[in-house]
Amino acid sequence: MPLKYVLESNLLTKDPNDRYARPVDVRTHTEEDLADAVSKRNPSINKSFYLAMKATEAEVITDWVTEGDSILTKTVHIHPTIPGTVKEGEHPKEAAIKVTPGKLLAEAAKKIRLQHTEPMSQIRIEFVHDIQSNTTNDTITRGGTVKITGYKLKIAGENPAVGVEFLSQEDPEAIYKVTPKNILINNPSELLVIAPRMVVGEKVLVKVTTQYSGTGTPLKSIRSYTLDKELTVIDGGNE
Repeated sequence: MPLKYVLESNLLTKDPNDRYARPVDVRTHTEEDLADAVSKRNPSINKSFYLAMKATEAEVITDWVTEGDSILTKTVHIHPTIPGTVKEGEHPKEAAIKVTPGKLLAEAAKKIRLQHTEPMSQIRIEFVHDIQSNTTNDTITRGGTVKITGYKLKIAGENPAVGVEFLSQEDPEAIYKVTPKNILINNPSELLVIAPRMVVGEKVLVKVTTQYSGTGTPLKSIRSYTLDKELTVIDGGNE
């Protein structure tokens, strides 16, 4: 499949004709998805074994990086770096990690086909990723951090309905709304929020309502989108 993109105005320059390309409809694959794909491609590789192996691999990589080592594989190059500059007589206080494509990914990037598409005119949620459980469109950790990605999601406007809500599928009157202070990132393509204290085991839907227009002037009416995927509330032990 081609990588679809839309052309949008570049607000960082004064040239009204300046545009930048933004990828859209990008699918996100989790470790579970990768394990399923690997075991399907090679049936001799057991999914449980693969996940256990990857978990151990992650521990080894983390240990090596912590020791200041670099890791080079066919897909990625992970290496430490020291950001910023320091003045005479001072020393850097922290390091950072840089990840660049390995040989296979660098070659794969050259083979990506591009397809221009027109931008969507309406709000849409594509993925709801629960940070604590590392799941997508599956679970929600109550009181945990949740990343919502999509299009025209930015929370804007004075209408009382504007905001992020979790709708109970067991109790129609139970609506858990995220307070403004718990919206940590508020961008058109991404929201980062703290999930309300919901009932463990409850099935919920995520709804975003906004008057965001894509310009400096909010819409007169609200726009809402509810992702048609039931998410199970889990307890992250962060009470």
